Amino acid sequence: MQHSSQHPVVIGDPDLGVKIMEFETEDDFLLQERRPPTIRHRMRSFMRRMRYGPFGRLRNLLVFLATLLIVGWIMLPYDNLVRLGIRFNVKKFQHYLNSHPVESWLFAPPAYPVDLGTDTVVIVKTGYGTHNRVNAWFEALSDSDEFRDFLVIADYASKPGQEANNHGTLLPIHNAVNQTLSSLGSAASLSYPRVGKYLEFAEAIENGQGEADKLAKSTGWEIDALKFISGLELAYSKFPNKKWYLLVDDDTYIVQPSLKPLLAHLDSELPYYIGNAVGDFRVRFAHGGSGIILSQGAMSALILDNPPAVRTAHLESLSETWGDRLLARTLIKAGVYLDEEYSHLFSGEGPRWAKILPDRFCCPIITFHGLGQPEMMHQAGESLRNVSKPLLWSDIWDVYGMSRPWRQATLTAEELAKPVEYANWDHAGGGGEVEVVEAVEKAEDCGRKCYDKGSECMAWSWEKATRKCNLSPWMIVGNKVEGKISGPNGKLARELEMVCLEY
Repeated sequence: MQHSSQHPVVIGDPDLGVKIMEFETEDDFLLQERRPPTIRHRMRSFMRRMRYGPFGRLRNLLVFLATLLIVGWIMLPYDNLVRLGIRFNVKKFQHYLNSHPVESWLFAPPAYPVDLGTDTVVIVKTGYGTHNRVNAWFEALSDSDEFRDFLVIADYASKPGQEANNHGTLLPIHNAVNQTLSSLGSAASLSYPRVGKYLEFAEAIENGQGEADKLAKSTGWEIDALKFISGLELAYSKFPNKKWYLLVDDDTYIVQPSLKPLLAHLDSELPYYIGNAVGDFRVRFAHGGSGIILSQGAMSALILDNPPAVRTAHLESLSETWGDRLLARTLIKAGVYLDEEYSHLFSGEGPRWAKILPDRFCCPIITFHGLGQPEMMHQAGESLRNVSKPLLWSDIWDVYGMSRPWRQATLTAEELAKPVEYANWDHAGGGGEVEVVEAVEKAEDCGRKCYDKGSECMAWSWEKATRKCNLSPWMIVGNKVEGKISGPNGKLARELEMVCLEY
């Protein structure tokens, strides 16, 4: 038979005179033991498990790994592949998360007011094989353009009468290749095949035009890599106090009203390296043809603070295929990485073939590339010289006198969903990302396939002879192409343009 004890229960040590808790009976003590734990007790128990249990060990491991990563990141050289790989994947993830429906800074007051005439210098890169483009480049400028300071670099030096003509002002053409070889001295020996090719080329230029023209076609592109670093050095020595340095090819057109608000949004004292991003994780670099922008901060970090990196770049230019990639690799050694946030503002194609994607529809465009024939540069200059405000990608249609069917207010959403056809034209263009559907019987069916893909198809084209349907993730203004019927995704374009009109 069980019975409850009437003896008092004391918790503590009577010999030491310590009494923590006293119960009148053992039953009171047992009742206390059976009471559910309070929230406070539960929290203390949870914290103990987190600190000393499996979760605590996991936490300690994660802290250790994070510390190791941070210390390693600080200790690794700027151009270490681990560091470049992490950076590449982080930027790729950010790009996946972010879209550019509109650039809000375009409409904000300038944080860093800039005068293109006094704060910038344009470095025009040409060559003996393309010297006929230089004057066309300057002729494309209008009297209202703000640029005032220029530097022309090439693989030859101009003689009297061969200078570039900027509306009556003669500009000498500087031999940037010679400057590279001179800086290397004996290191630039004939053991490098490129040096031998250049010396043969230079001799041909000196002795006669015929042989020089032939060599320019075969080796001019190879010699081009020797111009980048020395050309920037020359620009910095002649214009050391500029806020911004623009490096462009002789077939690149700059839209100044779009460029100015971008520069006015950025602090030139910071190391900015901006352009159309290409390449893989080992080297992300700005495509030279699309134009490269460097701030005063980036130029000083490269040329003033890192002479060893510059000298190494001169040596590497004797074997590097692409000068724009060499420039990026050299800048990385100086701790200056390509800022990919503004890559979508540069076009690697000319105005008619510029790829208008949904994420840049309402964004400004700063450069066009691929205007290799003087008449193409002249045409761009004539078409764009009256542009007085930032040119949006979608505005290219207006520049070339193309109607925008999605702007017709009388069209209902249902009517916009019907394909608008343009005979003997191509608004889709080509490329690996263009989907080709075989055996499509009618142009209207091709247009319907584009509309059904929604935001994944900006334009379509149907080939009458082959019955091929091309579904493109971008649209282009395009040009006349016999045998094709094409059209934009008007419904998608109207939705995108409504975002533009909100600002």
